Amino acid sequence: MKEFKSLDDQINYLRDNKNVTFQNRDIAKNILLNCNYYNLISCGKVKFANNIVEGRHVYCEHYFEEWKNYFEEDCLISKYLMGNMIEFERTINSRVAYYVGELIETNLLKPAKRNEIIAKIKKAEIKNLPVYTGKETWKYVTKMTFGETKELLIWLFKSQKKTFNKVIVGYDYLRTGNIKQNFSNIVELRNALFHFTPLNVYLSFAKRYDGTYDNTYRKNTINFIYKLNPDTNLKHTLYQIMENSDKFVKIKNSQGLNQD
Repeated sequence: MKEFKSLDDQINYLRDNKNVTFQNRDIAKNILLNCNYYNLISCGKVKFANNIVEGRHVYCEHYFEEWKNYFEEDCLISKYLMGNMIEFERTINSRVAYYVGELIETNLLKPAKRNEIIAKIKKAEIKNLPVYTGKETWKYVTKMTFGETKELLIWLFKSQKKTFNKVIVGYDYLRTGNIKQNFSNIVELRNALFHFTPLNVYLSFAKRYDGTYDNTYRKNTINFIYKLNPDTNLKHTLYQIMENSDKFVKIKNSQGLNQD
């Protein structure tokens, strides 16, 4: 377990261990306080680490401002992806609310299937509404988290394929590969973005079952969310982040180390 470090301790550590040069310690302390030391440094590590020696990352000398600027670029891309994610969630949730409501409330399902989907909706942690009984379905689905909506989508994929296809019209990515995994990947990206995890960190620390690192599916998920409403002004920065992640993953895998 790492011990708590004061802002001065953080600056001294970065200077002595990560080859960071500070031009103004007071300004740097305010930045570290407001941006979160862990997020800023973990983000920059992906770009600025160039080797691992005896289990420790090795860095060339860089100004703190370079670390800060790279973190801000990450924040800019993350903020843009969050906007795309919100629109995607809004659309998918609205479609699920309509089509699932149609299935349940117009008697399109056999009793066993109807009971299955009602049970899934009841499992959602929905506050300020009576216990769900199969009526006013749209109210309940609208208040679901995207993770809870995902469970309805997976049920539709398995049990009501035609309805599932209506919901995902326009989102071809959701038709390919492992459908369940695709939705889980989106939820994972969503949670990372909305809990302020830098995109660099999200991309660089995904592991295979054998313990090595692999960011392929995470890059695919990010590309899907980005392309929902692409901004060509941000494309170069996004792809640079991906390239830095690729480099960092190669360094980690080449050492046979599974360190964070």
